[in-house]
Amino acid sequence: MTLRSARSDDATETPAAGATRRQVCRDAALMGIAAGSLTLPVAGTAAAAPAAPSHRAPRPPLDVRSLAQRRYGADADWYAANIPFVDLPDDTVQDTYYYRWEAFKKHLRSTADGMLITEFLPSVSWEGANSTISAAVGHHIHEARWLRDRTYVEDTLDWWLGGGGALRQYTSWIGEAVWADYEVSADSRIPLRHLDALRADLAAWEPHYDQDMALYWIAPVNDATEFTTSGLDVGDGWAGEAFRPTLNSYLFAGHRAVGRIAGLAGDRALATAHAARAEKLRARVQEALWNPEFGHFTDRFGPQYPERRSGFVSGPELAGFVPWYFGLPDARFDGAWRSLTDPGAFAGPHGLRTILPSSPYYLVQHRTPGSSPGECEWNGPSWPFQTSQVLTAMAWLLDERRRSPVGPDDYAALLHQYAAQQRKDRRPYVAENLDPDTGEWIADFPDRSEHYNHSTFADLVLSGLLGLRPSADETLRVRPLVPRSWDHFALQNVSYHGRDVSVVYDRDGSHYRLGVRGLCVWVDGRLVASGRPVSGTTVDLRSAPVRRPEPLANRAFNHKGEGFPQATASSSGDGTRPAAAVDGRVWFDRAPANRWVSESDGARSVEFTVTTATEVTVDRARIHYYDEGPGSGIRVPAGHRLQYRDGDRWHDVRTSPGSDRAPAPNTATSLRFAPVTSDRFRLVLTAAKGCRVALADLELLGTR
Repeated sequence: MTLRSARSDDATETPAAGATRRQVCRDAALMGIAAGSLTLPVAGTAAAAPAAPSHRAPRPPLDVRSLAQRRYGADADWYAANIPFVDLPDDTVQDTYYYRWEAFKKHLRSTADGMLITEFLPSVSWEGANSTISAAVGHHIHEARWLRDRTYVEDTLDWWLGGGGALRQYTSWIGEAVWADYEVSADSRIPLRHLDALRADLAAWEPHYDQDMALYWIAPVNDATEFTTSGLDVGDGWAGEAFRPTLNSYLFAGHRAVGRIAGLAGDRALATAHAARAEKLRARVQEALWNPEFGHFTDRFGPQYPERRSGFVSGPELAGFVPWYFGLPDARFDGAWRSLTDPGAFAGPHGLRTILPSSPYYLVQHRTPGSSPGECEWNGPSWPFQTSQVLTAMAWLLDERRRSPVGPDDYAALLHQYAAQQRKDRRPYVAENLDPDTGEWIADFPDRSEHYNHSTFADLVLSGLLGLRPSADETLRVRPLVPRSWDHFALQNVSYHGRDVSVVYDRDGSHYRLGVRGLCVWVDGRLVASGRPVSGTTVDLRSAPVRRPEPLANRAFNHKGEGFPQATASSSGDGTRPAAAVDGRVWFDRAPANRWVSESDGARSVEFTVTTATEVTVDRARIHYYDEGPGSGIRVPAGHRLQYRDGDRWHDVRTSPGSDRAPAPNTATSLRFAPVTSDRFRLVLTAAKGCRVALADLELLGTR
């Protein structure tokens, strides 16, 4: 296919036909066969660039560099190079959107295994290697797929599917996430690279399969949802093994994804086998987990409780909406969505409840009775983890069904509520869970809960509210779920299928004054559709190659400050340790503190040294200096030199063109140089007069 002409009447706007085509494409990819004139993408192929427009067209309205500077200050360059930028009439949603990207960036950890995405900022006792936890990996990939730098997605998937992390410590929907990422990037290398690992992951869940029920069981705590109804029903919040809509939907989506990837690989037999397994699970979830009394998909007790004979638990949970996240249920079950907007059911005044307020377990603190803040429980608190799952499911429902019990205004209202709950001291903030009736955080612990990365938000704005509906075929579908009251919005700096995409809506053309009105789409700077209704449009485009990241290792990384690499300094103050500046974590907040600071001894020359266990080769460095601003005693150094030890002598690295010329505050200072091999490296820092220096992190990078 070729990109359609820039003439607005050439852009397709046929939702019904689009839905039919999506079904054909989905089935073709699933089975690994051609469907009519549709052909599957071939690994490694690149398509021609889109044709030039027939006339000069207006440009999208946002000044990305200026917006990045205003939102992110000294660190603006990273955001301008990576995130999609939006202009929304809803300040609450917009401010939360930009905050969540800032929070997400804090969780990008530079390790010897690449750039990985973490759940907690500080370390917690139950984390795995490199501070990783698998519970939210599906959320992490759904957010990171919108970043222009592919490093974060590829390194994270390589980590989890390459055997580095404890993938099944908790359940996850990693197979679906791999496919969802492919739908944005159109780079088949990644799903094909991980096909065997995804198959192995599915096989590893087989011990949880019950032949009689033809479903999988799990203890809710291993489903990342401790103290749920099933556990409380049996008197043990850590137990309550059950056949859950969550795990069975995750594995349905995993088999479907493997079938689709096998189709990409041309393995028809494998595609067919996994497609059949997915359909069998779909049928069993609908037959066995639908509770007609509750009108909801509901847990049933597992084989560990034979006296309960696989009976339903005592009440419905918000988790019963998860099957729609993966497009599992038929339309006959959609009536369940009425309870989502019912104030007597799941709709709390400040957030979605995880169980009904009529339950005897509702908001009872079982783990730490009487304590404030209370510990993590899933018996009523509003959890961003599950709220984002439900909103993703709702966006699918509204995109797929012609009629449903909820509409775009409901989606926008719930997204606004979700954005509004992410506040503390009137500033954007997200912790672990909150009281849906008061809006107060419940689990918000110092040096643990800050900027908790356990959910999505950007993906909800991009694929839900603004309607970028990714697909594996060579189309760009836009179907916004914005309120009817909105007369404008803008979205720019999106990388989709290797193309630069912008979407602008201006009801009558008076807001942005671009000379066009309605819903407009630009691809690679060319206007390809205009004057479309806000209900949506579809344009054809061919995928372009995406930039492939370099596989880099941080040779200075030390997870917990034990052994090597070892960081030392000529002085340390404020109770800080040099080890804090080689743990791969970067943020510039005063709290939680994560930095090394020199002593206030008046020394102008300060040294920071990294010693590795054996010689390593590096050819670049990223140095993150912490600066508290004018008038403070901690400022970016006036000068610096990076050196390496060769025998008994220290040598300055000779930086290459493109390196930053001087130390920069509260952002990355990047140095490039010819490869050097050594087991000792040091920064020689010149402190500003009367000031100390501070280092958030030092990355010494070489090929992995």
